[in-house]
Amino acid sequence: MSARTTLPFNVADVSRIEIYPPIGIARLGDSGFDLVTGHTCGEPQYFFPPEVPGHDQFPPGGLVNGAFRDRWQRIKRQAVVFHVYAFNKNNEILGELLPGSGVTINWTVHVVNSKPSFTTFRGICANLGVHPRSELYLVQESIGRLLQSYETPMCSLTLIVDPGQLSITVGPTSEMKNSWVPIVGAFYGSQATPTSVSLGQISTDDKGRLIFVAGAGYSRCVSDPKQPHFQPDIISEFDSIDWVDDVCDGWIDVAITYTSKTRQAVRVHAQHKATVMSAPPKFAWGVHAPTTLYDIIEDIYAREKKWTAPNEVPVQFYEHIWPTLGGTYGLSWVNQQAFQGHGPAGMGNFIQFEKNLASKDASHAMHRKEVFERLRKPQYEKHAQASTMYMPRLSGDDGDAIEPGQVIPPTSVPIKRFAALTALQYSRFEKWAAGDFKTSRPRWKDYESIEKVPLKLQPLALTLAALEHSTGDPLYPGLETYWIAKDPSIYSSDVLSLQSATIPPFRIDYTKVKPGHLSRGLSLPWQSDFSLCNTHWWPSGRPDDVINIRDWQRVVETGTSVSMPDFVDKVSPLRKKWSRGLRETPDYPQDYYPGSTDMVHQWQNLGFIKQKKDYKITDGPTSLAVWLEEERCQIKERTEGTTRLAPSFDDDD
Repeated sequence: MSARTTLPFNVADVSRIEIYPPIGIARLGDSGFDLVTGHTCGEPQYFFPPEVPGHDQFPPGGLVNGAFRDRWQRIKRQAVVFHVYAFNKNNEILGELLPGSGVTINWTVHVVNSKPSFTTFRGICANLGVHPRSELYLVQESIGRLLQSYETPMCSLTLIVDPGQLSITVGPTSEMKNSWVPIVGAFYGSQATPTSVSLGQISTDDKGRLIFVAGAGYSRCVSDPKQPHFQPDIISEFDSIDWVDDVCDGWIDVAITYTSKTRQAVRVHAQHKATVMSAPPKFAWGVHAPTTLYDIIEDIYAREKKWTAPNEVPVQFYEHIWPTLGGTYGLSWVNQQAFQGHGPAGMGNFIQFEKNLASKDASHAMHRKEVFERLRKPQYEKHAQASTMYMPRLSGDDGDAIEPGQVIPPTSVPIKRFAALTALQYSRFEKWAAGDFKTSRPRWKDYESIEKVPLKLQPLALTLAALEHSTGDPLYPGLETYWIAKDPSIYSSDVLSLQSATIPPFRIDYTKVKPGHLSRGLSLPWQSDFSLCNTHWWPSGRPDDVINIRDWQRVVETGTSVSMPDFVDKVSPLRKKWSRGLRETPDYPQDYYPGSTDMVHQWQNLGFIKQKKDYKITDGPTSLAVWLEEERCQIKERTEGTTRLAPSFDDDD
């Protein structure tokens, strides 16, 4: 962009500025880093996810040949871009602010990893006492229903990775694209000397927008100062002492400066900070959770913050209903239970009934009612629905879902061990079942980039696109954040956009929440939970079982399509565990977690599941989409230390 670009509005009309997306997610990747030695090896490669909702069914166009790995077979990091928008005194959006015409933009970022300083894992339903992950932690009073106060000064010095505030300025005559600013802090743990921890890096693009790139996904233990790259066996489910990873969260702030007509310098600060979180890679691309973080936060603002817009907007089938129903088919390619009910030959394969489900005709009313009655009621309203008969068939906020024939633990409330839609999602389905909905063309389908989206819809598009690939339920503890996301007190109520349907509020209240608070309740290291939650937790991000592309090709010898009978008889039996090659963690003993240990060393070698454009299952006149595992590296035998992994698999590619 030229530094002399003219803004499409008068900068003097700017009353306030806001950052979008209000919550962005960057994802870890080992590109630019050698996880075997613990050293950097060049600049990390990264990619941008779509900024328009509904355009992530295939890998982003910025990925060469759809490859999530670089030329050295390391995982590219998923970056997030933040934009700044201007509003006038009437709360009308003027446009995106870009450097030029005398405007200077100053970005400030503050992210923290405070996981080692937090308490041992406990779910949102737990009544157990609070215990520190480290003896250096001192518990303080609660300042909210679920939110705990910030750590002690001792913790800040030893158990928190805090790089401090980092800034980047883009002026009207400066280069738009800045050099990279590393985000590096120190972690002491039990040692007297610090260990350097990189949480990622920031820069700006050629339009002056902020780019945040996450860390490498590197975890290690500092208990042995003689071994800087120390990764001993994991002996705790979620709370490994003296370990540190590179997951973080925090805020993004921005201010603009321009010269007024009287030649006075005018500085305008963002009214609200944005949030950035780093998380594990999304290994199943184009597969969505039934309830995302967008759904969780939208529901909280509608119920607790008096945001009336969601309830006033008519139910749109392709915006509010079909993502959940149609999404079950994508889930069937990464989860065995979903495959049984919603897979290509499943009775609950809604793809084949899309036309009927989208119709308001009375002849389809019974079908809509039958689907609705299979939905589990929200907020644990109906205890009799603690069954795999109801949807979603996923675990809940109080632990593993109870399978048929399984003994129910005496201390457990069964319904809390099953996931459910939010109250807002459920109410929309209720209206849909009653025929009170519209079937308009999906409003995002025609827009390939954020610049093509009508200006008034751009904040909504950026907000939804940033969160539609996240997991909002269950949060036990979670992938991107833990159950703190369900606490209404962490969200700001002082948001002018509360009455707007196209400008979601979605702001974290940083007078209560500190950088590092949104991720500190997650597993330490992150690979532990990523290994253990391997059945019916988060298959949209962490697949459970898959079909490898080489297995498909061996069976389908010519072409890329297969008939439904051949798929059922020849292809579907080839499903296998996504984490094959890593050891299984047994229920006992309780200090033995070989699967978690292996995940620390091998997560970067696991495969990506993608929709294949030219691969189809044909069933009469119907063609069904196919998701297959690719880019799986060899799981090499490892002999050092006490860990020994299985040799490579023949189907690895």
